[in-house]
Amino acid sequence: MFLIVALLVVSALAGYWFWLRPWASVVHRHSTFAVLLVMVLLLVYTDRGGDGFSGPGGPVMVAVAADVSLSMGTLPEPAANGDIGTRLERAQGVLLPLLANLGATARPVMISVTAFTSKSETILAWDDDLSLVREIVEYVLTTGLITEAGSDLGAALNGVIPLIDSLPEAYRGPEYTKFLILLSDGEQTVTRANSATAIAKLHELGVRIIALHVGLPDVPEGLPVYDENNGFVGFEEVSGQIFSVPDPDVMRLVAGEDPARGLFVRAENSDALATITDYIGLQTSSSAAATLRVVALVLLWGLLVWTLLRWF
Repeated sequence: MFLIVALLVVSALAGYWFWLRPWASVVHRHSTFAVLLVMVLLLVYTDRGGDGFSGPGGPVMVAVAADVSLSMGTLPEPAANGDIGTRLERAQGVLLPLLANLGATARPVMISVTAFTSKSETILAWDDDLSLVREIVEYVLTTGLITEAGSDLGAALNGVIPLIDSLPEAYRGPEYTKFLILLSDGEQTVTRANSATAIAKLHELGVRIIALHVGLPDVPEGLPVYDENNGFVGFEEVSGQIFSVPDPDVMRLVAGEDPARGLFVRAENSDALATITDYIGLQTSSSAAATLRVVALVLLWGLLVWTLLRWF
């Protein structure tokens, strides 16, 4: 809209300038110069923004790998910790708003979704339908989705590599930055796959890994048991254990120490969404900037009407 209006105003001003020779009058010379100056400033502003989110040009390719093992269904005792949801729900609470942010950018967006326990399964190959992606993240990703028990981060990392290889050839090179959001509590019960080799391969393919860790430190979390009135009665024992212990250190290892290659984020942190949004390269516009854009749009239309009235 801004570009169309700007082109109309510039065309009208060009005609007004060259055909009616406003510079012949001192009054018109000053007013026309002021109008042109405002137009230049507005055009510069228009070129810098446009959408609610902006950032470096080019497509945004994000692979999501979600841990759906039983430990992701754990939560702390509701009476003492409130309704904060399960670990998976807390991770979804970051991922769903992030999808909204991605949908607000003019950059082409492609997203894939995999789920993993001790093995990885592709739920959605690359797709630009963010409403479909949201439905999958919110309703399909659930604990028990994959019947094979356990949790293996290496399986998740290796499961993403074929998806990167399946991208259109023009986007496979490392010059196109791709992101993997690995959401997990870091608790591994199986380590059959080689994580280090998979991480090196992903880096070679230009993938930056965002390790979204979920799990409250020093707060016991277990699988809840409810009575017939949906009242919490305790935690279920699984494999001789009641509480699940998250492991942030293994997630830090996945992210690595180089910020150019990876990022570690805790899902429970209040700034988790903003941190990931900035890392991907989308900067949110402030409310003041949004108001300024409305004013700029009104001025553009006003300049168009003023110019046409002076011309005709």
